[in-house]
Amino acid sequence: MGCCHVRNQCLVIRLPGEIDHFQAEEIRKECELEFFRSLIRDIIFDFSETSFMDSSGIGLVLGRVQQIKPIQGRVFLFGGNEQIRRMWEMSGVLKYVTILESVEEMKEVYA
Repeated sequence: MGCCHVRNQCLVIRLPGEIDHFQAEEIRKECELEFFRSLIRDIIFDFSETSFMDSSGIGLVLGRVQQIKPIQGRVFLFGGNEQIRRMWEMSGVLKYVTILESVEEMKEVYA
């Protein structure tokens, strides 16, 4: 799939146009591989290309929050259309993540 890359201990996950159960599982597997290969302290989910997400996308984010929590890592969300941002709010995921509003803010995380 190739949506994950690590830069300065930050796992950047560029999400596809649609995230359903199948896509979320594939992304989760790729994330797991990166966690075994690299030292990761932060995670950025890049939703800028994503137009649709079901609840499995929320599960993907929350799963990474739980994975990075023991090392006091942080999870960030970037992009996302109005529908996706509404899902973030309704799901309660915003209690556990930080929203990045610009590419500059995103670059500061992995600089």
